[in-house]
Amino acid sequence: MILLENVRKNFAEVQALKGVNLKIETGEKVVIIGPSGSGKSQLIRCINGLERPTSGTVKIDDILVTSKKVDHRAIAKKCAMVFQSYNLYPHMTVLKNVTLAPIKVLGIDEDQAEADAYQYLERVGLADKIDKYPSQLSGGQQQRVAIARALNMHPEIMLLDEPTAALDPEMVKEVLDVIKSLAERDMTVVMVTHEMALAREAADRVIFMVNGQIEEQGTPEQVFDHTQNPRMLDFLSKIL
Repeated sequence: MILLENVRKNFAEVQALKGVNLKIETGEKVVIIGPSGSGKSQLIRCINGLERPTSGTVKIDDILVTSKKVDHRAIAKKCAMVFQSYNLYPHMTVLKNVTLAPIKVLGIDEDQAEADAYQYLERVGLADKIDKYPSQLSGGQQQRVAIARALNMHPEIMLLDEPTAALDPEMVKEVLDVIKSLAERDMTVVMVTHEMALAREAADRVIFMVNGQIEEQGTPEQVFDHTQNPRMLDFLSKIL
């Protein structure tokens, strides 16, 4: 499903990614953890073409994401992303936010897009907010709208980049509950998070990154309970 080969990303003199190789199977739930500045967000943004690697290749099925002639609409049809800052359109209602991309990018009929939107908003507990604007919602509610918007693209792959990072602590649980439900679906999920409990519960594989490289990976049990890696042990001692 997703293949990264020798992916490097430089920002001037800073090497954000240093030759990352990674294969993610269809339906796999992968959680990426690591200290700030380790390249987690750059990695996930390279998967769907939001960041262009300095070198290396990224493929999603038969789409060469790193090609200069890549069809970004084709990527958008396969891969949806949830950001830490919600990225909702402030001048649009919840319903419009959730239906805009399916109509414009996928060409779905407006009535069908709205019917699907209601289904997903109901799933994230916000069906009664369809006529509200983002400014009328809490941060947790806005993030749940962002998740519903991503789901309404009917993606095969869901990318989540620190989806709870901008939330107040009391709002985190409601978003985590929705994300846990994603793990029960057939879709491929790749998530960057600092929520170790979520990584333990929802991941098939946990990837630990340090200084732009994959330092360790394995099942949650292997990584959290049986690691002998000094960097991993140091990281866990600071966040658990």
